[in-house]
Amino acid sequence: MPADLANTIATIAGILVAMLGAFLFAFWIAMGIWTFNDIRSRTRDWLAIALACLLVLVFPVIGLILYLMIRPKETLAEVYDRALEEEALLRELEETLTCYNCGVPVKDEWVYCYNCHAQLQHACASCGNLVRNEWDICVYCGAPQQALAGTPGSVPQPAAPFQSDFPPDVAEENLGYRPMQMGE
Repeated sequence: MPADLANTIATIAGILVAMLGAFLFAFWIAMGIWTFNDIRSRTRDWLAIALACLLVLVFPVIGLILYLMIRPKETLAEVYDRALEEEALLRELEETLTCYNCGVPVKDEWVYCYNCHAQLQHACASCGNLVRNEWDICVYCGAPQQALAGTPGSVPQPAAPFQSDFPPDVAEENLGYRPMQMGE
């Protein structure tokens, strides 16, 4: 029986070694495939891709550790997303309206600048809709507009202080007050 027991133990040991070898071979191939996919998502340089895969395949575990230390931090998708976000922020900044007189950000529907009291819009003489002072035509009816004093392209005039028709205590409470324009 000791010979049969020795044969059985040798057979089991052979099977375990074969399974361990197959596992290590599969792990080695998986490391190479993972490295190839990972480096391809981080760079388009084929030399860098080939060197990273070679490093991992020649020096299996240590090569993988070295690759993880020297690989690019961001994937190409992350770089692209960040570039899109930056472009969107720049576009948003460029679209922000500012007062032509003092440069303070203003809203599209404001008629006067809250900082320097410059008139930002006026009523179209033809249709009565509000038109920005820098526009050459009314966007609602197409009537040509004349440059107002103090607007871009005209001789700058000092801004007149804002005058309210209400008594001072009522005008302070109603901060959204603006004089009526023609056609309102």
